[in-house]
Amino acid sequence: MAEFLTALPSLFIETKESGSVSVTIKRYDYQGVKHQREKKRLERARNDGEEGAIHLLVDSLSLGDKEYATLVRAATPKKKLSTLVAPADLDAFLARYHGLLLANVDTIKKNERLRKKKYAAKRLAARKARGAREKKAKLKKQSPAAAAAAAAAVAPDA
Repeated sequence: MAEFLTALPSLFIETKESGSVSVTIKRYDYQGVKHQREKKRLERARNDGEEGAIHLLVDSLSLGDKEYATLVRAATPKKKLSTLVAPADLDAFLARYHGLLLANVDTIKKNERLRKKKYAAKRLAARKARGAREKKAKLKKQSPAAAAAAAAAVAPDA
């Protein structure tokens, strides 16, 4: 677990200019591992005649239905990392992982759509301000009586 957390920042740094890091976190399924272990041990037990002892050993290795380990993988096109986190260590791991993400958040690219929306909002605000300035300039050029009437029509009611 500690090796994974120390190697993960190097993946973020390697892909800072170009590339991406994909991180997956999922529950680790012991069924495949248990099945392979049980199959091997049962074959040995049949050869040795200790089938009952092997079943006890397999039962002692099996986990309860409520707690599972967590498999965490991080990958770039060139490098892959993975680790298994025990249920008891999961909170500590996620806290450290969260800290790593916050420290490397500057490498995450901003969404292009969000940039376009902000730029469009700025342009609209500038357009409105320019229109208001042009109206004021136009009012100054008019006669004083016409300017007062137009200003009264443009001014919001208080």
